[in-house]
Amino acid sequence: MKVACALITHLRVKAEVKREPHLERLPVIIVDRNHPRPLVIDSSPGDAAVTPGATLEQALSLCPGAVVLEADDSHYRRVFRQVLTALMGVSDRVEAADLGTACVGIDGLESMYGGEARLVTTLLNAVPRWLNPRIGVGEGKFPALVAARDSQPMGVSRVPPDPVAFLAPHSIDLLPMSAGTRDALHRFGLHTLGQIAAMPSDLLVDRFGHEGWLAWSLANGNDDSPLVPIKHEEMVVERTSLPFSSTSLELLLVAVDTLLRRAYARPEIRGRYVGKVLLECAVFRAAPWQKSIAFQEGVNRWERASFIVRSRLEAEPPQSPIDDLTLTLADFTGESGSQLGLMPEVRETRQQQLVEVERRLQTRAPGVSALYRVVNVAPWHPAPEMRAVQAPLDQAGTGGIRPLLAPVPVLVQEHPDHRPAAVRQGSHWCRVDRIAERWSFDLWWLPKPLTRTYYRVDREDGRQVVLFRDQREDRWYQQGH
Repeated sequence: MKVACALITHLRVKAEVKREPHLERLPVIIVDRNHPRPLVIDSSPGDAAVTPGATLEQALSLCPGAVVLEADDSHYRRVFRQVLTALMGVSDRVEAADLGTACVGIDGLESMYGGEARLVTTLLNAVPRWLNPRIGVGEGKFPALVAARDSQPMGVSRVPPDPVAFLAPHSIDLLPMSAGTRDALHRFGLHTLGQIAAMPSDLLVDRFGHEGWLAWSLANGNDDSPLVPIKHEEMVVERTSLPFSSTSLELLLVAVDTLLRRAYARPEIRGRYVGKVLLECAVFRAAPWQKSIAFQEGVNRWERASFIVRSRLEAEPPQSPIDDLTLTLADFTGESGSQLGLMPEVRETRQQQLVEVERRLQTRAPGVSALYRVVNVAPWHPAPEMRAVQAPLDQAGTGGIRPLLAPVPVLVQEHPDHRPAAVRQGSHWCRVDRIAERWSFDLWWLPKPLTRTYYRVDREDGRQVVLFRDQREDRWYQQGH
């Protein structure tokens, strides 16, 4: 059985760096705290001294300047699921062997892609380049895995005609067996696959039973274990980033409606009924918040889905500030679910008319939303840009949620006590005639702390503007209007 193994090393670290690009040049350690002592499960590729299974104390003694992150398993699984979905677009036989490792059956597909080389290149290109995948090709899953480990990032390695010689120098730690058996083999002086292959098979069976036979067979390049393809589950996934971390339920509901309308507008949903909605939010320095909502009857309209989801969220909202939202629709059927009235409401008709106006405007400026609706999400918040957001009127489009009063960086000349003296206006400076009002706040407990001093000033041109000095960044901004 010809198998291509797609291997993504350090998937967890790569997923974190993709989410937080500033980590790219920093040493990163990811720990699992579901143990009496936090254990390392991944680290930056350059930190060879830090190995999975080490305690956090051991890892920091080897790499004292490392950034320590708590494992976000659901995020890593979501990234890997996207990889598997992409591979399933090339072959219908894809098995998820482990996080970051997928085995793909390629027998019989060569002619479809113009040969094995093009087929393997297609698999390699199906995986996002930022994951730097490696591909190994061999007869059986284990030889292909070893070949993938020998490959370079974005490279392909093939098992040569003599698989036993190819496997011989590799460590027995690659064998899929219990840690106890591997430790026992090491104590017997069997450290490489070549040493295992040279042993009489009956001796290994007598001492280690089935695992001994498995080790001997794999070391000799014989892997006839079947490839178990993933059962394809049709899903529609939509994501959006929130303009700021917030505990506001209203902001979350705005994001839910935005994604529901966008998802229900997808061609694959039209005429079908949805049975389940899964919500997932990234939470600052904590495990993601998840909510699975199953509908008693299939729902084919976003308004009805929104009503059900809203009622659940109002009863059980997330308790921590959230940064983004992923919405997944699943369990599709073609059967009728709950039916709404056949006569459209006046409000719905007016809404649709506005959406049509928005789409006509977008034909003149593609990709730019022209009409928004304003939603108050936290009117009590001291930072104006966190009080209300703009949501695109045509939420089936690509526009995202953005703050209503976003601050804009400006250049300000200061007095010695940091009061504004002049503001840069285009190519010239505009003097501040009077400070009408001053106030400040320090929201040190937020995921991204805010420490600001505000000034409502009268400029010499007669215009009144609101400026603030961000004391953490030591920069000036003008609050949006």
